[in-house]
Amino acid sequence: MKAGTRALLGAFLFAVTLAFGLAGCAGAPSPPSGPVTATITYKHMQPLVVDVARVELVETWRQPGTLPHIGHRNINSPPDIIRAWTRDRLRAEPGGPGARDGSILRVILRDGAVTRTNLKVAEGVGGIFQDETDTRIEAVCAVDVELIDPKVGRIGGISVQVRGVRNILESASLNDRDVIYFALMEELAASLDQALENGLRAELGFVLKR
Repeated sequence: MKAGTRALLGAFLFAVTLAFGLAGCAGAPSPPSGPVTATITYKHMQPLVVDVARVELVETWRQPGTLPHIGHRNINSPPDIIRAWTRDRLRAEPGGPGARDGSILRVILRDGAVTRTNLKVAEGVGGIFQDETDTRIEAVCAVDVELIDPKVGRIGGISVQVRGVRNILESASLNDRDVIYFALMEELAASLDQALENGLRAELGFVLKR
């Protein structure tokens, strides 16, 4: 992060500030502080009512707890998002003509990684005045949805994968980085919802009541 050169620059800027006075800084708004704590849900959306006995979530992928993975460090991660989607967007309502009694709509999480990559930035005096990208966050959510008949097995299904990426400037504060991460998860959640609903309506529409 160029700590030595930034320290020299900070001392220089402090001296300039003393020379010209502090009055010009008065009234400047403070940046927001504190982590982003909102939880992403789909409770504001109409559920998809499905003619099955039950909906179940199977997490075949487990979130690693070590770098470069960072999803486990945050409130929202792709596994959290798919749990919320399954809970909020799918409602089992058996008995209609679309599927036999006892059928299951199974949501399978295949991948939900969020990784952080530290990028190389310029060193020395030449890099002091450059605000470069020093971090890249990448996220993926890969999901299968399968319609299972208890007698004949799998009737049909879809596979969906959505990705997102954000580059972060080295000047970004910890709070800025939290905000950027949250925005990435919101984007992933919206893309996932659209892909899953479109896929269900196209391939498994016969079990959707509404």
